[in-house]
Amino acid sequence: MFRSLQRLGLRQCRRSISTFHIDNSFRGKLQPYLGAITLVSTVAGSVVVGVGGLYLLINRHLDEKYPSPPEISNKETRRLLRGAALREHIAPNPSIAYVFLLRALTQLYKDGFAEHSPAVQETVLRLATAADKMGEGQAAEQMLQGVWDHAIADKRDSMLARASRVLGPLLTARGAYDEAVGVYGVAVQALKRLEAGGDVDALRLDTANVVTSLAEVFALKGDCPSAEALLSGVLVDIRGRPAEGVDGWTCLDAVVMLDLAQVCEKTERPGESAAWANSALKVTRGHRGVWACDNCETHTLFHLGRLAEASDRDTAHVFYSRALDLARSSNTGNIEEIKASIKKLHD
Repeated sequence: MFRSLQRLGLRQCRRSISTFHIDNSFRGKLQPYLGAITLVSTVAGSVVVGVGGLYLLINRHLDEKYPSPPEISNKETRRLLRGAALREHIAPNPSIAYVFLLRALTQLYKDGFAEHSPAVQETVLRLATAADKMGEGQAAEQMLQGVWDHAIADKRDSMLARASRVLGPLLTARGAYDEAVGVYGVAVQALKRLEAGGDVDALRLDTANVVTSLAEVFALKGDCPSAEALLSGVLVDIRGRPAEGVDGWTCLDAVVMLDLAQVCEKTERPGESAAWANSALKVTRGHRGVWACDNCETHTLFHLGRLAEASDRDTAHVFYSRALDLARSSNTGNIEEIKASIKKLHD
C-alpha cells in the first residue's frame, strides 16, 4: 500500500466538526471550527500542568521550539498557543490541542486580526491538522482549502508547503487524485523558490518528500511511468548524500524503494518488484526499534508475501508470519490486513 494511503486506519467515531457556511459576523467566523469535541471544562482550560522549575522549563522549551508568531502580543493568546503546542508535540492529544487552538483563534479575532493574516492562517492550519488526527477529515479539508486559497493569493510559499502535507493526503485518501496532483505540484514549486534563500538541506528533504507523495498519487491514478520516473529521481538524490544514521533521508530511502516495488508489481514485473523490496529491507533492518523503519519493514514483508502467493504459498506464509510478528511487536498499522491474507492462504 502506498504511503499516501498507509496513514488511513480505523478511527474512533466522533461528533462531526461544524462545516463552513457564509457568515461574516464574529460568531460566523468561528462557526467552522466549533463543535470539535466535548471536553470537561477543567481539562480544556489546563494549558500546562507543572510546578516550579519544571513549569518554567517546559514553557521555555515550547517558546523556543514552537514559538508563537511575533505579531501576537496578547499573553493569553500566547499561553493558549503554547498549550496547544504541548498537546501537539510533547504530550500529544489532538482533541485538547483543538480546543486550545479554537480559544486562541477566538482571541485573535477579538484582537482584530484579519482572516487572511498570517497569525490567523497559521492557527487554522494547526486546527486542521488536529482535526485530521481526530478523524475529522472532511472538516480538516475544508479548513485547509481556505488556508490554501489565502496562501496562493498572498504568495506564501512556506504556508503552501506546510499545508500540502495535510491537504495532499486528505485529497488522495478520498480519491481526488487530480486535485492532489495539483496541490503537490504547487508545493514543489513553492519549495524550489524557498530553497533559494533558506536552509537548503532541510528544504531539499521536504521537496523530496513532496515529490515522493506526488509519485504515489500518479501510481494510484495508474500512471506508473510518471510515478517511476519521479521515484527514480528522488532515489538519485538520496544516494548522492552521505549516510548519517537514522534521519529523514534514511526513512525516505526505504519508502521510495517500497514504492518502486509496488510500481513494478502494478506493471507486472515481479522480479524487479522483489529486488526493490529486498533493498528496502536492507535499510529498515539496520534500524530496528525505530518505529518508522519497523512500520516500513512490516509493509515490505507483506508486499513480498503477496508477490510469493502466485508461485509459492509456503514462502508467502513465511513472509506474512514475519510481517505479523513484527507488526504486533512494533504496533505498526497493517495487522488486520496481514491476518486476513494468512487466513486466505488456508481457505
